[in-house]
Amino acid sequence: MTRSVLTSLSSWSLTGKARREVAHRPLSAALMVGLALASMPNSAFAFRAINKLEVVPAGQNQFEVIGRAGAFKPDYWCAAGDYTRRSLGLSWQTKIYAVDGIGASITTGARSAVRFTLDPVAAGVTPFDGNWTGDILTPGYALRANSAYGKCEDWIFPFRRRN
Repeated sequence: MTRSVLTSLSSWSLTGKARREVAHRPLSAALMVGLALASMPNSAFAFRAINKLEVVPAGQNQFEVIGRAGAFKPDYWCAAGDYTRRSLGLSWQTKIYAVDGIGASITTGARSAVRFTLDPVAAGVTPFDGNWTGDILTPGYALRANSAYGKCEDWIFPFRRRN
């Protein structure tokens, strides 16, 4: 900057009404940010799992894992297990049930999402009682939080060498 501009800036001062308006700007800005955050949808407060998938609450005792391009079925379980442990703070032994397979999101409008629940009765899901399934996202299929989080092994140990 030139010397004349610096001199004019240093001699500039606020008086009267202008000083009061500037003093209230930070308060009004903070109020506006607070109102904007309060009006944001649930997806704005999403939990980001270790594998970078987002998890958002989706009703009573349900949550939804939002997929991304290239996500596989175990990735959805990984995010569900991570959310159950780190965000909800529940036990490793907590059972997580799939409510539906990969489909459109009910909370964000994303094209690929999976809903999970901790209470299958409240979600209207019959717990899967078969011995084997070819689809780990069959409605009612359950994993404990530790098994679901175990699907994150590529994210937990990224430099592990496989034979």
